[in-house]
Amino acid sequence: MAMIYVIVSVVAMLGFCSLAVDLGRVVVAKTQLRVAADAAARAAVAALPQGNSAAISAAQTMAASNKSDGYAVTLASSDVIVGTWTINASTHAGTFSSGGTANGTTIFQAVKVTARRTAATNTAIPLLFASVLGAHTCDVTATSTAALVAVQQHTQFISAQSDLWLSGEPKGTLGSQPDGGYSSAAHPYKNDIAGDPNIAYGQPGGPGSAVGYKVASTDYNNEQLYNSILQFQLTVTPGSVIQLSNVSGLANNQGEFTGGTGSTNADGFDSGSDTLISDDQANPSLSPGTTTTSGSEHGISNIIIPLNAMMGVFLDNNPADDSSDHNYSTAPTGLDFSTQTARDYTTLDPTLAQSFYVGNGQTSSDVQQTIVVPSNATRLYLGTMDGHEWSNNVGGFTATITQYQIATVQ
Repeated sequence: MAMIYVIVSVVAMLGFCSLAVDLGRVVVAKTQLRVAADAAARAAVAALPQGNSAAISAAQTMAASNKSDGYAVTLASSDVIVGTWTINASTHAGTFSSGGTANGTTIFQAVKVTARRTAATNTAIPLLFASVLGAHTCDVTATSTAALVAVQQHTQFISAQSDLWLSGEPKGTLGSQPDGGYSSAAHPYKNDIAGDPNIAYGQPGGPGSAVGYKVASTDYNNEQLYNSILQFQLTVTPGSVIQLSNVSGLANNQGEFTGGTGSTNADGFDSGSDTLISDDQANPSLSPGTTTTSGSEHGISNIIIPLNAMMGVFLDNNPADDSSDHNYSTAPTGLDFSTQTARDYTTLDPTLAQSFYVGNGQTSSDVQQTIVVPSNATRLYLGTMDGHEWSNNVGGFTATITQYQIATVQ
């Protein structure tokens, strides 16, 4: 009888040990697996604009950087499903469906990721005490769904007379000074001066709209303020992503569309023949036309990109040269977009006050580009590239920007 009681007690104790040790291990592994699935789903959604293959690859890479029960999480391609997330207008509940087309209102692009530690994949969680009772492993799975929710969209004209380095600056701020190398009869005003931020010169219906730019004989004779840059009418949210679409127009820094140097499309490709240029004022001691990523102007970094191509910068609620703003302790490192490979980025993570190449929002192979909104950013400015004296530029671009919020929905 004593032996029977001992055997029964041992079995019971093993059961309790399994609950305490093995179950705890399984619960921790499942929690870690869910964290990996969440991260993988969000990474996949961020890469969706580059296509399904890019989304799957991003999910696999992100999952592998996480561990469950001490081992890296691996995803098969079949574990990453691209589809849509549909919101019920009455109940506000959501449903995931594979495939489908998003409309940006009630149906959104989404990715469902299932992370597994199973016997079928030889990755099941091994059990210690439960193995005595015949249960050697335990299957664990975790599923997460993330959606790319369009939260804002706006279309706006970006004038070619927009000096990006005057972004956020008060009326009357000087740019491109000193620029003595260009002080001549052909360049009567070597300074770019911030004007009224509510006026975009060259915009249809605005000053100079008849010819697309200001008229020298009437607009420059009193050295009035010019070269304003408009804040893009989109309240950006840190951590969200933005995409440009429907970019059209031409920008020229020579005062006329005659073709050749300076006459370029928004993408700045032009079969690779575009002149590369930097901001002269970022390094006023260097010879005009020097291409370099060093230096800054008004706290905004320098850059190397094709002449007249569209570019952007994120700021917080203050100008980038506001010394009292701890977000602008030093000017960020300048970026180099002098090669086609650099301009063909699929995802870009600029920092606050770091100027970056925008182009037409697509790579040279027509892949949609994604730009991540940096921490503390509240404003986006878009302009065109010129080394100095934007006042005689003509044209500009019309662009639609859509901001997406990456949300874990299930």
